Amino acid sequence: MCEKIGLGLVSYAHPHAPKYAAAIAACLRADLVGIAGSGINDDLAAEEARRYGVPYYADYRELLARDDLRGVYVGTEPRRHLEVVREAAARGKHILCDKPIALTLEEADGIIRVARGSGVKLMVPFNPRFQLPLMKVKAALESDEAGELVSIFAIKYGKLPTKIPGPADYGWLIDPQEAGGGGFLDIGIHAVDALRWLVGSEAKRVYAHIGTALYKGLMVDDIGVMTIEFENGVVGALSAGWANPDSYPTWLDVRFEILTTKAVFLIDSPYHDYWCFGPDRAERQYWWRRDVDGLVDEFARAVLENREPAITGEDARAALAIALAAYESAETGRVVMPS
Repeated sequence: MCEKIGLGLVSYAHPHAPKYAAAIAACLRADLVGIAGSGINDDLAAEEARRYGVPYYADYRELLARDDLRGVYVGTEPRRHLEVVREAAARGKHILCDKPIALTLEEADGIIRVARGSGVKLMVPFNPRFQLPLMKVKAALESDEAGELVSIFAIKYGKLPTKIPGPADYGWLIDPQEAGGGGFLDIGIHAVDALRWLVGSEAKRVYAHIGTALYKGLMVDDIGVMTIEFENGVVGALSAGWANPDSYPTWLDVRFEILTTKAVFLIDSPYHDYWCFGPDRAERQYWWRRDVDGLVDEFARAVLENREPAITGEDARAALAIALAAYESAETGRVVMPS
């Protein structure tokens, strides 16, 4: 049998938390040893702990005090990431911190500094890097069989997070003080990282239009369009936000169009899915997603092998810098250079 590490979850505030609990519980290299609340959706966290047969902690510091805990998934609101990372790193616990890494670059730098200073692994789970179609495109680009990359156009749309089915409250995602941004940041930052990863270069200039066009009265943006010029000359474009209406057949809609000097790659769904046709409507359902399982496995491997994870804190900071530059561009009407 392969060596295992004990992993836990801090907070069910983020909609991704249930997926990570399931992935940790199923991971061959990890044991789920506990779940902690943090004030939002604590009832759900406690219920999930009972379902998985692990202890629930109302105070996440009690979970961090466990000797058999090697690392944690952090699913709090992003404004609390630095707080939890400090507590975890001080106890030598490795950190899988959900996106965005922070709300400001200063906080992102603080998180990276704390993790580096404590010698713990820090990974941010950007799903596209572990989606099979994009992994195949990345391999083709790196092997030069596709020629030189010219441009990438990406679409990443979802539904309003307050409409996620179930009893959980995700209202913080439409609170600008808690979330830092709206649909463009929430949905788009995964694709921002994917663009940077596929291009293999840093962003040079960003221009964007971001605003509230679909849900009048919303206190945050719901949709945005951005263009990026990378240092190697590749141009990227992204349209992202909470664009899918209630009647749309899928929650998420993800597409990539990748142009090279020798080929065109079209990805209209990075997930394994199927269509269900009923008497009133058709619905596309996802039957298997390897991305979350792959992310958890990579995090566990990085800890066990004592190496850098595939997606570092610096990668997450770079994605945040691009997203913040896009918001600045939308506000000022100018081209912005990410810092």
